[in-house]
Amino acid sequence: MTQAFLAADTTTINLKQGWSTIWTPMSTALGGVAKLMLALGVLLVVFAVAKFFWDKRRGGGGQGAGAIAWTGIVGCILAAPGLLFPMLLGVFDSVANAVIKAWQAAFGK
Repeated sequence: MTQAFLAADTTTINLKQGWSTIWTPMSTALGGVAKLMLALGVLLVVFAVAKFFWDKRRGGGGQGAGAIAWTGIVGCILAAPGLLFPMLLGVFDSVANAVIKAWQAAFGK
């Protein structure tokens, strides 16, 4: 089971590749729906951020903040499988592998 989380050399963590192994067949089976989800999610997040700053600029940052937040949340959920999960897993891989290398350098294998 732990082999699924390790790279080919079995000394580094590679969760991003594991997610790719899961998501690629699923997105292929979904056809264009996965790309549509990603595009809509990114557009919703960009819209929510732009709307927030536009309202801030016009002095009405407090009104409608809940609707803007929910738009951003829905956008993040739609964009998560194709964009956010790989980014977050890549960052986690980098941090975890740096900690492992530091541990190995300090205490040996």
